[in-house]
Amino acid sequence: MNICWEILGIEPTTDLECIRQAYLALLPSFHPESDPQGFKRLRQAYEEAQHWAASPAEDVKTEEVGDEHEILVAFRELLASERDRFQPSAWQKFIQQLNQCSMDEIDKLRWQLCDIAMKTETISLSCLALLAQRLNWQPQEADDDAEGEELEAFLETVKRGDAFDLLSLAKLPLVVQDQTDAYFFKLEHIWRFYPEHFADALQVQGAWIIPDDKQLHRKLLHWFSAEQWGMAELADIARRWQAAEPDNEDAHYYLCKQRLLCGEGESLLADLCDFWQRYPSTQADDLLLGWCRQHRPDFFPLAVMAVEARCMADAEYVPGESARTRLLWADILHSGRLSPLGRSFVDSLFYKRKAMAWANSRLSTQGEPETPLLDLYRTAEQVVLEAFPKEKPFFRLLIRLEEGQSCPLEALITQALSSKIAMKPGDIRDKKELAEELRLAAEKEETKLSSEAKTEAPRQAESGGVMKIMKIVGLIALIVCALNRFFHFF
Repeated sequence: MNICWEILGIEPTTDLECIRQAYLALLPSFHPESDPQGFKRLRQAYEEAQHWAASPAEDVKTEEVGDEHEILVAFRELLASERDRFQPSAWQKFIQQLNQCSMDEIDKLRWQLCDIAMKTETISLSCLALLAQRLNWQPQEADDDAEGEELEAFLETVKRGDAFDLLSLAKLPLVVQDQTDAYFFKLEHIWRFYPEHFADALQVQGAWIIPDDKQLHRKLLHWFSAEQWGMAELADIARRWQAAEPDNEDAHYYLCKQRLLCGEGESLLADLCDFWQRYPSTQADDLLLGWCRQHRPDFFPLAVMAVEARCMADAEYVPGESARTRLLWADILHSGRLSPLGRSFVDSLFYKRKAMAWANSRLSTQGEPETPLLDLYRTAEQVVLEAFPKEKPFFRLLIRLEEGQSCPLEALITQALSSKIAMKPGDIRDKKELAEELRLAAEKEETKLSSEAKTEAPRQAESGGVMKIMKIVGLIALIVCALNRFFHFF
């Protein structure tokens, strides 16, 4: 039995209505969006069955060999041409040939050309769009609703265009061209309509050929970044993109994203902070917080406060009150990645004691060594408790910021905290006095180290001289001992 009848699930018949009903019954199972290949097979079986029913079976071969309009022959040759099928100029030449036909001929040919295009597995959608525009294919002109739905889905696919420039495949074997086009067409289709299955599609075993096409490379950047997959090759693509377009926000984002996904640490921080400040967005927030969680978890609660300070448009907001901030604090608190001091800090922020409780805070005690992180903790806690700090920890942070001693992350957080603190003339004077005090202390320490180095140098020289004398004496003793043995022998 002919394969078309097997697909339709009916016996061979010349009843066109029976064939049509079988086709319509199967159509919901082979939707053109969810199963384009299955739909093509069903449609082809339907048309073959109609053709069989309209003509005697013994005349099928003679009809196939019969006369066909030269335009249809030329179109089939164009689609089969390894050299011309992806060339827009070749399609324009074909359209010029079509324009030489009469209006009646074109009207008869327009849907036959559409049927041929719909049945072709590998076709340049960008080139086909030229023909679709010339012939003005419209789904409203279909014979029935089923055909109209099919045509509408096909024309939407044509409008979206190719996944990449198919001319980039020109140097590859024909089979490889077809496989590569089908693979990336399928990937884009799944990404658009079934994103939940996209990760599975990416993990299909087999070698990939990635054409040298900028459009496709940027799609891969988008797809892999969305799936949280890092690849060094994609980071290189993003790097070249940013070099070509330094002010392009997307290029900067994908470069930072891929570097983060590839596990880059301290070398990424400066670029990440720069991106966060230049391009305010939730994407930039996620990058910064993701990096802190991986590489500096004790800075994560502080980075959350910096993000909150920028997101909250109301100048009267109270730090630590937003639901997102408290959720992130709770998450990092229970992650087990914070140091004991970090947990104490988050406890203080999360449970938000009253400002008068600051004196009893572990962060206010003198037991911890003075570090920029501790100064940030102390200042941030006072800001959240609305104690408005005007003490040494905050002043030290400002001095480090002004003198360029802060790392990019510390500088970013210090700026966010200082935006919530109103400095008065007396505070500015106290800060200057502390800066002078720190400068004198640094000079004193430097002088001390210098004098110790000068004192140590003669000692080392004297010690070195004594060692040389001891080595010489030892050598003489060995020589004397050897001579005594020599004379004793004779």
